[in-house]
Amino acid sequence: MLSFSCQSEDDGNNDLTEENEAKIIGTWRFQSSTTDGVTDTDNDPCLNMLTIMFTSTQVTTNDVYGNNCDMSETYINAYSINGNTITITDEGETYDSEIRTLNATTLTIEDTDDGIIYTETYLKQ
Repeated sequence: MLSFSCQSEDDGNNDLTEENEAKIIGTWRFQSSTTDGVTDTDNDPCLNMLTIMFTSTQVTTNDVYGNNCDMSETYINAYSINGNTITITDEGETYDSEIRTLNATTLTIEDTDDGIIYTETYLKQ
């Protein structure tokens, strides 16, 4: 009797998905951003107050703005992770971002829009 078994190509991706799902849970504060690899030098002090919080199924973004950073808006969206891709659903639209770094202290995500690469780094709170 002869038996063959092939490992699915998705097995490694499933492990990465589960690892990223576990690591991303928590609150992250905006640290920095780049556009096409060049550090953004936006002097908006409110940007450093931006936080995102991931639960197992939702991401909550707290956007702070105004002359004295005294105004804010909160957005709650569903999200999922597949490998290194985060998919956020907002009012029926889906948006994909690539996870570039995800560890106990740092989350770096990358988006591409019309050939321009935007990267944002967050630190875990």
